[in-house]
Amino acid sequence: MATYSLAGAASLSHAHPADGNARPGPRPAPGPLPAERVLPVPRELAGLFPGGGLPRGGTVLLGSPLAPDSLGSSAPSSAQPRRAPGLTSLLLLLLAGTSSRGYWCAVVGLPELGLAAAAELGADLDHLVLVPRPGPEGRWQSVVTTLLETVDLVCLVPDTPVRPVDARRLSARARERSTTLVVLDPASGTKVARGLSCGDLVRARRAVPRWPGPSELRCAVRDSSWSGLERGHGLLRFHQLEAEVGGRGAASRPRRGQVWIPARRL
Repeated sequence: MATYSLAGAASLSHAHPADGNARPGPRPAPGPLPAERVLPVPRELAGLFPGGGLPRGGTVLLGSPLAPDSLGSSAPSSAQPRRAPGLTSLLLLLLAGTSSRGYWCAVVGLPELGLAAAAELGADLDHLVLVPRPGPEGRWQSVVTTLLETVDLVCLVPDTPVRPVDARRLSARARERSTTLVVLDPASGTKVARGLSCGDLVRARRAVPRWPGPSELRCAVRDSSWSGLERGHGLLRFHQLEAEVGGRGAASRPRRGQVWIPARRL
């Protein structure tokens, strides 16, 4: 069983996961929650979220921290979008916190997702639906829409920029069905030049945000480090993340916390 802890909080152990070949079925009756309007997250992360969990019917953006000059910069980033260190680990923690309580989760567009790591962190693979490659334009939107009507949490990892009209429709469907939509967009906090189309930026190998909004919450990893190696010897022991959660309303003032994950679990 996995254990991990937030600074100043006790560690939490999760139940053993089961085999991950099940297909989605009827939603289970919700268990005890801080509020009916949220999905549970690991106790170590609950203090970062308004209401103690992920908002049901809300859209949560999981991406890089906002660049200080991201709104006024005229110089685009010189790198392609890439996964921020620790971002996948944070996603796995959120999936573990929800699925281990009996809620159905789906991950769309992330073929490299590590099921072994998810299970070690406490995710219930019997309640995890994977769609590694949802298809081309016009098909993946239907896949995500169907999942939003079927499961409790859908994580979308777009491989190209999502059209604003599609983003609004998906967020509206999530709100209508009280399903949480989590969008993993590693380029969402990078600098983007004004006056250039997405196609121009892609051809120029610039980092292009893939989710145009809306989102109620924004989760990011501000720092990621490892401990255990000293003077070129030893074994990695812990993966330390500094997570930040901000957004609208009660989340307008971002909250930060540190999480330690045993290295053998990743």
